[in-house]
Amino acid sequence: MHNEDRELQIKLAELQADIQINISICIGIFAILVAIMIGLEQIYFTLPEQSIERIYIFIPELGLAIFSFVAVVPFARRAENARKKMAELRKQYVW
Repeated sequence: MHNEDRELQIKLAELQADIQINISICIGIFAILVAIMIGLEQIYFTLPEQSIERIYIFIPELGLAIFSFVAVVPFARRAENARKKMAELRKQYVW
């Protein structure tokens, strides 16, 4: 194999590792937050319908939904950027 081929394979492997790490983090954060939200919903639905405590559970749940989006988006963007770099590398070395 030529040195250029080895360099390409090393760069592609690094980018694939970055993608895998970022996607794993996304899934992990999302799973934890969904589990917390399910727990809060269980508490929410066990309270009486006219209970004021329901609002005290609804607000953090809404906050968790927003936080989950904010927490996951940067890792998803990093994975997408790594995919774009991989595509650029392939074009660069193939042509």
